[in-house]
Amino acid sequence: MKTKTKVLSIVLFLSVSIMLVSCKKQKTEQEINTTNLKIKDTEIIGTKMFKGFFLGADFSRNEMYIRLSKFRDDTHTVGIIDLQTEKIKKTFSLRRGAFEAPGEFSNPTYMQFLDSRYYIVDWFFKIMVFEHELTYLYTTMFRDSKIRYFFDFYKKNGEFFFVIGDRKHGPKESICSVEIYKMIERRNLKLYEKIRKTYHKSLDYSINTKKTLLGELWSSSWGFEKDGKIYSGNGAERKYFVYDLNQKNLESVQLSFLKAKKYTDNDAKKIIYEIYESGEVYENLGRRFNIKYIPTAYPGKIYYFGFYDVGKNKLGIAGDLDLERMSFRLDIIGADSKEYLESIWLPVGHGFLRHLSEGTRGLFLIRINVDKGIYVWVDNEGEEWDPLVKLTRFKIKKD
Repeated sequence: MKTKTKVLSIVLFLSVSIMLVSCKKQKTEQEINTTNLKIKDTEIIGTKMFKGFFLGADFSRNEMYIRLSKFRDDTHTVGIIDLQTEKIKKTFSLRRGAFEAPGEFSNPTYMQFLDSRYYIVDWFFKIMVFEHELTYLYTTMFRDSKIRYFFDFYKKNGEFFFVIGDRKHGPKESICSVEIYKMIERRNLKLYEKIRKTYHKSLDYSINTKKTLLGELWSSSWGFEKDGKIYSGNGAERKYFVYDLNQKNLESVQLSFLKAKKYTDNDAKKIIYEIYESGEVYENLGRRFNIKYIPTAYPGKIYYFGFYDVGKNKLGIAGDLDLERMSFRLDIIGADSKEYLESIWLPVGHGFLRHLSEGTRGLFLIRINVDKGIYVWVDNEGEEWDPLVKLTRFKIKKD
């Protein structure tokens, strides 16, 4: 009798274990299986251009932030643009200086408003915090330089954090480590939580010192916080990941409707010589240093070219790239339902393609809100290649 009871207990234990494993697998994997894409016609209403470097945007406040290209020797000038009026509503100055100095900026690269404060990242070295009237509050320093694929601040349970796609470059692969840091006033930042790692093939610069490979049309990573979850993705994988900050659960969402693309070195050459029109610059630079620059495309498959927060309960996947039309297809997905909704085409600029380079530093931002019909992107113009921020308004036509 005891033997039967023991066997029954083992059977029950194994059954429950299998059920738990099965439930966990179902909970952490999901698939968006769509065969027919619903391409919607999109009307571009107009585009307003601003000279400068794009630092960020806040659609709830109808603001975007630009480091203006005109500056004095001792300051950086930042403009806050009203997205409704398309005018600069305020400018303020940041003291120019060394990155080691807590109260000075060597190169402002990212700006975000969160809970009555502005957070400004200086290059890869520190974060400076200002109250809403732009009075300086404090600086927090990185222990090591934080070269990144992406960056996003958020608030949880009254405390402030940021998620970063920390980029580590190696001779054979680049690592994107999705990590969370907690903001503690006037203290150096410490790692709070690691979520996951993902990998991209990289160029081996040590093969020949007389040749430098320019990696274009490369696999990249994106990420952000949205409604208590961390979203991240690697364009070389046919999926994205969702990390629930409360449940501590990591879920992968398969994107079966995406088709892989593989580019050639001729495609990379087209980027340098025809689209950027910078081939002559590299050739002159090469003659000067006795180096040959060689445009090189990603050696593997790429499934998507961007991953964005595009509105209330909406995610956006740049699921296709058309270099002839200089546009990308934005596939819109329900964040909670994980259902494919529709697709639209939007223009491609210099910043979009720079994020798809092997040496990406997460500095070329794109912001899209399909609910408001706003697309903010980075481009260049003129012989001097002046940096431009383009504020494009669009309308998705109804069936």
